[in-house]
Amino acid sequence: MEPLSSLSGSQRAAVSALAAAAEAADGVAPLNEEARLQLGREDALHWLATEGDTVVGYAQWQPTNATAQLFVHPGHRRAGHGTSLHTALVADVAEPALWAFGDLHAAQRFAASRDLVPARGLHIMERAIGDAPGRPVPDGVTLRPFTDADTDAFLAVNAAAFADHPEQGHFSADDLANRRAEDWWDPEGLILAEDAEGVVGFHWTKRHPGDTGEVYVLGVHPRGAGHGLGGILLDAGLAHLAGTGATRVILYVDAVNAPAVALYERSGFVVFHTDTLYRPATRD
Repeated sequence: MEPLSSLSGSQRAAVSALAAAAEAADGVAPLNEEARLQLGREDALHWLATEGDTVVGYAQWQPTNATAQLFVHPGHRRAGHGTSLHTALVADVAEPALWAFGDLHAAQRFAASRDLVPARGLHIMERAIGDAPGRPVPDGVTLRPFTDADTDAFLAVNAAAFADHPEQGHFSADDLANRRAEDWWDPEGLILAEDAEGVVGFHWTKRHPGDTGEVYVLGVHPRGAGHGLGGILLDAGLAHLAGTGATRVILYVDAVNAPAVALYERSGFVVFHTDTLYRPATRD
């Protein structure tokens, strides 16, 4: 099973259909947003498991994030396809880390059989959107929507706010352009906080189909820390999502990020599941 540096249109369609079947069976998507975007780009490696002409399994390696994602069609599991995909992945990538979205029991068993252990948790939290008033914006700070002229300032604040984050910390202009090309992009939903020195924080919201919105990314520059801007921006984003008709909101946050988790818990969010990154047990 050889890795592919890109997928054809028919291969992308097959993987998308495969992912939809897995999500319908498991209740959780087997690929995250970045992986879905990578299906049409050349920044990742791809492996396809097949039975005849049918794609029954898929694995992806993202060099930038140094993580992999792997899943098998629910009707073709326990036939060795997951093991074959992982074996092929290990042959080309030294000690790959694997995401298990929802950390289902089947994923836990697979990880244990491959001598993989939990290394990182990503909480998915949720709450209903109410009509409570937002926290007051302090003097000298204004909130406004993103404009094209804000690109560099936004990227600079994001880099400073997430300097130690394994994914968001290297979010680039190309990554922003890719998100802006998505159907869900709405500049009104990317709310900037600005003070006398310029952009100091932001709340980027995302609208999902149905009644769900998302706290997509919320960041505050270190120079703005300690002034309650995170909570103010959170409230502003929730109000924006409520105005679009959303009644439920979700977010993703690293389980070890205690200040962020505490902020969201104080704001009424609760954990409804956790994604887990597994690494080889022998890896430091």
